[in-house]
Amino acid sequence: MTVSTNKLDTFGDYLGTSSQAETWFKNIPATSKATWTTLVTVFEARWPPIKIAEKTNAEYEKELLDHTLQSMEVGKKTTLYDRECWMHIAWAVKTLQLAMNVEIAQSTSMIWQVHSMLPDIIKDLLKDEEYRDWTEFTKAVTELKGNRLVEKQEQHNRQAQELNALRIDLARIRQ
Repeated sequence: MTVSTNKLDTFGDYLGTSSQAETWFKNIPATSKATWTTLVTVFEARWPPIKIAEKTNAEYEKELLDHTLQSMEVGKKTTLYDRECWMHIAWAVKTLQLAMNVEIAQSTSMIWQVHSMLPDIIKDLLKDEEYRDWTEFTKAVTELKGNRLVEKQEQHNRQAQELNALRIDLARIRQ
């Protein structure tokens, strides 16, 4: 709504039924409801706006470093924006958002740190190159084929099982 009188007419409709705000609104003098500016002033005097606690760059950097893609998530699917997608794509989308929050998205700052914490399967499939910025880095991750990651994960799991079986056999031989 752009017209001040429309805002005044409908303001009371948005207050919870039998709420403190509705009771207050019904009992304030008509002069307090004369203009939108007056109503806002009176309302904020009664319910002062709460200052939002903004994160510092250091907190955003920590969040960026804490946002990791776990090996067990590789090749799995999740929901992002009400759509099913691969976990590595959801990870990349959030990672880019965090880089933007830290205001480093146009630089290479911290890419190597985040890259180093990726699961080996992801690192193996990424081209071994330096990225110009976070957009390029996260785009490279999102372009990885989910089915290829599933194959690599299955291959990795088979190798881990074989290695574990060899260790068990070796332990039996030593006894």
